[in-house]
Amino acid sequence: MSRKPADEADAVIEDHGYVNAAGRPEDNAPPDQKLLFSSPSLPPVAVCWLILLLIMGLRIYFATINAEITNQLKENQTTLLATIENLTKLSDQLKLEKDDLTKEQKSLKLQLENMMQNYDVSEGKNTEQKKENQQQMENFAKQIKDLEDNWKKFNVSRAQWAIDSYCPKDQAPSKGRRCSPCQAGWEKNQMSCYVFHNSEAPPHLKTWEEARENCRGRGADLVVVHNEDEKQNLNDYITELLVPNGYWIGLKVEGGKWKWIDGTDLTDTSWIGSPDEGHCAVSLMNRTWASVRCDQKRTRICSQKALSL
Repeated sequence: MSRKPADEADAVIEDHGYVNAAGRPEDNAPPDQKLLFSSPSLPPVAVCWLILLLIMGLRIYFATINAEITNQLKENQTTLLATIENLTKLSDQLKLEKDDLTKEQKSLKLQLENMMQNYDVSEGKNTEQKKENQQQMENFAKQIKDLEDNWKKFNVSRAQWAIDSYCPKDQAPSKGRRCSPCQAGWEKNQMSCYVFHNSEAPPHLKTWEEARENCRGRGADLVVVHNEDEKQNLNDYITELLVPNGYWIGLKVEGGKWKWIDGTDLTDTSWIGSPDEGHCAVSLMNRTWASVRCDQKRTRICSQKALSL
């Protein structure tokens, strides 16, 4: 069968187009991958595996996310429950405090009402009470004035007594007054003045504490001796006085040792025997000192500082 010229030309064109057509991908693939493209059923299987792996990965991812969200929700729920419990306790406490404040308010209100009632009752007596208070104040002021007047009189009398004691009037009026460092009837010894209570009659005898109180009432105290000269002069006076039981002096046992009433310790322990608690010192007419119980009854020697003339 013969072909026409037009058909031959078309055939030539088709052959040329086939020869010059672009190559397929599998033609350019490496030799070890041509088998993959050579099988028409392999690409769909690979796609299915990829999709399956993707689905499994997404499932694991979402499962992890879901677990974290669940744990977070549980923690939030626990915290919320604890907060609710604390708020409930706080609410109960505030309610109790409110009840207490309400009771206190009622109590204060009742007290205020009672005070108002008492004020109304006492208002009528207020004027009378003021008069009574005023009278008491006037009486108190008068008592103070009387005390001040008496004190002034006492000071004047005391000053006059001091003048008469230290500067007695001479029997001859023309000679006036003659002053001395010690009161009349007191003996001067160095810088001190002594007075000897010579009577041993029962009303005049006293315990050591009573004797000291008696001396203080005269502005003096029991005699204190700090050196041998003072002791010698004191002994000279005593030997001339007939007082067998001796005189209290200002020496007493305190804390297991002899102490003078001015707070100093006895420096010469040969003057008296060993100290016994509850004992005080007595100066005897034989120039010795004896340790006797302080609650015994003796007479006394008072002493005060001599005036500087």
